[in-house]
Amino acid sequence: MSNRIYLPSSRSNIDSFYVMDLLYNANKLEANGKKIYHLELGEPQPKTPRKVLDEASRLSKLELPGYTPSNGIESLRSKISEYYNIEYNLKIDKDQIFITTGSSGAFLLTFLSIFDAGSKVGIFNPVYPAYRNILKCLDIEVVELDPKLNMINKINIKSMENQKIDGLIISNPNNPNGQTFSNDELKYIYDYCEKKKIRLISDEIYHKIEYEKNVSSILNIGMNAIVVNSFSKYFCMPGWRLGWVIIPEFLKQNFLKLSQNLFISSGNIAQYSALKVFECKDDLKTLVDEYHKTRNFIYKILKEVAVIDFEVPKGAFYYYLDISKTGMNSSKFVDKLMHDTGVVLTPGKDFDKSHGEKTVRLSFSSKSEIVLEAVELLYKWLRKNY
Repeated sequence: MSNRIYLPSSRSNIDSFYVMDLLYNANKLEANGKKIYHLELGEPQPKTPRKVLDEASRLSKLELPGYTPSNGIESLRSKISEYYNIEYNLKIDKDQIFITTGSSGAFLLTFLSIFDAGSKVGIFNPVYPAYRNILKCLDIEVVELDPKLNMINKINIKSMENQKIDGLIISNPNNPNGQTFSNDELKYIYDYCEKKKIRLISDEIYHKIEYEKNVSSILNIGMNAIVVNSFSKYFCMPGWRLGWVIIPEFLKQNFLKLSQNLFISSGNIAQYSALKVFECKDDLKTLVDEYHKTRNFIYKILKEVAVIDFEVPKGAFYYYLDISKTGMNSSKFVDKLMHDTGVVLTPGKDFDKSHGEKTVRLSFSSKSEIVLEAVELLYKWLRKNY
């Protein structure tokens, strides 16, 4: 049989997730004996809290139900509802919460539920690349909203005005630059979307990893929006592939039918184990405090380097560095840095199609001693070469 029968679809003609390609190359160098400092991934260290791991071990010995409800087990949805009541003073019915296979599953489910092929969705650059790529897979047009001129670390909310868009995605705190929206900015965005009948999706995966002040949910501004969150970042459960989406009540049946057909259900042990993470608040706060100290240490070092510019992140665990003064594009910069020092950063082209070759992302989610050693190497390398 000729292989020409199996031609790739146009939907698969999207960009790579460059950070995963980079991880592959870094792991090859590591396997060959080079010491590698993984500052390319947003993967919390230490990983999953012990209470969650112990619960998963206990559950693995039991005969749990195989498939769970397509919207997630009731006890976990109730626990998330309770969490929003305590942390955000919001009353959200558990049936408005859908458990998903990670945040990617939440975005796919959301996009399919509220947009048609040909719809136009705005994204503020710089931004998490999966939004762009999943939307393109679904034949949804992506409208790139640029940051302020000469301020690539700043989100420009006014750039959404006069754009003909059906939807808007915001990331708060932002990946890759760690910037956050004030309550006034959130209200401006929410009111504008209400006025123009734009469907609003708020990615709040990095909520509670905040350094200046508590960041509000878009639902604190108004309930006519969709919120995506995950257990991967603040709750330190990367790889468990567990997230959730909060939706307006009138969308429940649409989401349920799609979820039943797309995913059937999320993993049973992951869901039942995740109940324990809500008992780990002190451990999670300690980790955020550690991120805060690491953020400040990095600032003290990098502010002495004249060839890079940046904004200090207010949330998440990333610095987004403008390297345009080095004269190198981000891909070459990252490759040379990795081979010279073993320090691995992410090229900005993952996050911004217009300005990304001028930027790199540095993750400080790893153990602080590893991050600090890597940043010292980065500092010395920059001083030597530029």
